Amino acid sequence: MKYHFLILALNEEIYLKKTFIELKEVILETDIKDYQISVIDDGSTDSTLEVAQEIKTELDSNFKIISNGKNLGPGVSIKNYIDEVQEGKLVIISGDNDLEKDLIKKIINASKKADFVLSCYLNREKKGRLRAFLSTTFNVMMCTLFDVYLFYLQGPAVWPINVVRKMDIKSKGIGYASEVHIKLLYSDLSFIEVAGYCNIGSEKSTSVKLSSFIDIFKCILRLIHEIKIKKKYTKKSIRVKWLN
Repeated sequence: MKYHFLILALNEEIYLKKTFIELKEVILETDIKDYQISVIDDGSTDSTLEVAQEIKTELDSNFKIISNGKNLGPGVSIKNYIDEVQEGKLVIISGDNDLEKDLIKKIINASKKADFVLSCYLNREKKGRLRAFLSTTFNVMMCTLFDVYLFYLQGPAVWPINVVRKMDIKSKGIGYASEVHIKLLYSDLSFIEVAGYCNIGSEKSTSVKLSSFIDIFKCILRLIHEIKIKKKYTKKSIRVKWLN
């Protein structure tokens, strides 16, 4: 099974190289042999693309660089990538070095035991009080509405590409991961949820914006329509016990 590590980068000239180096270390430590590391520069206005070229030249000639030219958002970027690669397992990494190495190790190792992996942060206070409040409120609402039980719907994950590419995911922004995760939880698969720590990262976020709230609202309406009304997704996935 090939692993696709996709780094999403928007103005991450400071953190991108460190993100790549730590990710490469984790891949070697988890004994992943068949993999591809790619970066999507989502319309950066700084030197992110130049840093990506440096990584390819100096550190890894197989490093794949995708430049959107303009900002398309994470949803469109991920969807385009999945349509291109078609199969394997997808691990999405933020270009701001947001994840501690130990959490990346956990989700990779857990992915060897289940169809998909979800994760949560144990130190969400690092994201700020407002973000912590909003994400907790959103998570409780989604879990109650769709009768699923997770600590964090927006956390880092490992997805089965062949399953996700068959889904009609419409969210273009912050709602993309939640839409995928809810549908995966109703896809009759096995999953593991792991916990770990996040770094401070670049201390910036696009989550507290009007466009993000609109994207989330539309995501909820779509999920209600597809799961509650059309019954397109009906079989719940099974949680697998995993002691890391």
